[in-house]
Amino acid sequence: MQVKALTALCFNMMALEANAPGIWLPMIPAGTFKGVDGRSWMNPNPDGVVAAFTKKRPFDVEHATHIKAPKGEEAPASGWITQVENRAGEIWGFVEWNAEGRELIEEKKYAFYSPAFAHDPDTGVIYSLESAGLTNSPNLNVPALNRQEDDPMKLPKLLTDLLGLGEDATAEQAVVAINTIKQEKEVALNSTKQVDLNLYVPTNTYQLALNRAETAEAKLADIAKAEIEALVQSGVDAGKVAPKDKEMYLGLCSTQAGIEQFKGFLGTAPVIATNAQKKVPANPQQQGDGELTADELSLCRAMNVTPEAWLKSRHHKPNYL
Repeated sequence: MQVKALTALCFNMMALEANAPGIWLPMIPAGTFKGVDGRSWMNPNPDGVVAAFTKKRPFDVEHATHIKAPKGEEAPASGWITQVENRAGEIWGFVEWNAEGRELIEEKKYAFYSPAFAHDPDTGVIYSLESAGLTNSPNLNVPALNRQEDDPMKLPKLLTDLLGLGEDATAEQAVVAINTIKQEKEVALNSTKQVDLNLYVPTNTYQLALNRAETAEAKLADIAKAEIEALVQSGVDAGKVAPKDKEMYLGLCSTQAGIEQFKGFLGTAPVIATNAQKKVPANPQQQGDGELTADELSLCRAMNVTPEAWLKSRHHKPNYL
């Protein structure tokens, strides 16, 4: 394989026919290969290199496209690589010369050519064919005299945008940015595992507190109900509320506003009857002189007679012969 690569790379430009419309030339060897300067590269995915060839690439002189053009100097093409193919793992390119290129070949000004490719500086894996240049000092048995090895390969713009880096960011800066993202992700994942007791409480504790709150609310409701009952009963006892209307006034006092309204009513309402609850003895006939039986109280209300007047009349009963 090395012999084949050497044969291809030492391609003698003198043998080319300048008037030919185009010619297929070997560009990148298959597998792993080395240059005489000791550098090595790998071409493990030739189909990927072919797929990356989306537009024609320049065939210049001494790699002017990558050396002179970035400085603002002229870097005219002598021809164009218009197609590439994977031939048994090798990358071959179809070159179409322009007038300047045909002249350089006819005048035999250059004897060799040297393709340039983009590769990973750490692993040496080749990604794409970038150009080729006429030269008189090729890297011998390698098909690419990569003149950009001293200039760091730019990171893809999509990657720098995602990482929030500038277009001139280095691979080291990208690694730092990626590690930072990983650390932030780890912190975020750990934070989801730690419960903030200021925001959350155990279920048992919550249920216990809820039960206590409900019990307290029930007790408060009972107390409030008893207070309302006593308030309305005080109106009944004062003779300002008829016993039959007691339930209505209890409903009115179901709200604080109703309670205040009822208290105001008690302050101004006239006495309509004596409704005070009396202890009635088991034997009505044993009723004391100062007390009325339940029947007598009913008669007082029916006859619109006060209990005092009834007692007075009872104490002064006339004698009939």
